[in-house]
Amino acid sequence: MSLSADADTDELHEKLAELQRENQLLEMENNLLSLCSERVLAQASEHEDADKSTRKASRKGGKKERLPLELTLQQKFEIANAEGDQAKAQMEECKNVSEKLIDDLRALLEEADIKLSEISKDSYEFKRDVSNSAPGKPISEKVLHYLEDKLRTKDSVVDKLTLKNAALKQQILKLENQLQHKEEMGEVLHVIDFDQLKIENQQYLEKIEERNNELLKLKLTTGNIVQTLNASKKRLNRLMMESETLKRMILEKQALTKKVCEEIDSIEVEKVKVKKANAALHKQIEESGMPEVLEYVTQKAAAHQLTKDLNNYERKVEISEMELKRRRVQLRSAGMMTGASSNRSPSQG
Repeated sequence: MSLSADADTDELHEKLAELQRENQLLEMENNLLSLCSERVLAQASEHEDADKSTRKASRKGGKKERLPLELTLQQKFEIANAEGDQAKAQMEECKNVSEKLIDDLRALLEEADIKLSEISKDSYEFKRDVSNSAPGKPISEKVLHYLEDKLRTKDSVVDKLTLKNAALKQQILKLENQLQHKEEMGEVLHVIDFDQLKIENQQYLEKIEERNNELLKLKLTTGNIVQTLNASKKRLNRLMMESETLKRMILEKQALTKKVCEEIDSIEVEKVKVKKANAALHKQIEESGMPEVLEYVTQKAAAHQLTKDLNNYERKVEISEMELKRRRVQLRSAGMMTGASSNRSPSQG
């Protein structure tokens, strides 16, 4: 019993798995059929009048065709092929749209690069012509002159583009007239013409490839130039900051120099006053009869020498007096000794 039950269970599992696979296939077919029916209905909505007339004709016939309940393999194959072609067409359309979008974005990017380079150039010219120009004119006149030059440049560019546009319009009109004339004359292109056009097309493609390579090189060069320009801008900003610092230092030095000059002027005034006072004193001295400075110094030196000589003479006199006193004492002592000896001699006799 257990073996038969296990066998029945395995068989049921296999049937269940098979039914699930069939359900998945049917679900895929239903999805594919729904997509196909939606597309067919969308196409049929455009031809609604024709469908109505067809229905009326079928009703008049009085016979109703019985619709099949299941699609054949051929019908499924046709539906799958149609949906595959439709998917490929949609993919191709999406690819074309994306390529067009990429081309538009590339054009916008190139336009942005051109505008960026123009803005950088205008900024450099503005700094060169306005900010870093000679400080003789005011800033407003410099800006006005710069804007007038830019307007004249833009006007010349507009005139050139207008002339070029007119020439291109004339060329387009000429080509349209030639094409219309060829269509009227029934002129057709031969195989040789097609070969010639293919060769020219190939040559143009090669030239376009060369131009694209040159454009890529120019873009790389432009990138390097932009980097160099940014570095130069940073260096210029640093130098401008240093210049501002030096300007402030120069102004401070100028203020200090002005202050020193004012002090020198005041000292010169005081000097003049002192000179006048000195001259007045000299004049007063001359008028009062006082001796000159040199004479006064000479007399002072002579007086000092006389005082010195007087002191020397007084010292010599003192020394002479002392010597005189000493000699007198010696003479007195010598006289006393002579008197004593004379007194001794008579007594001995």
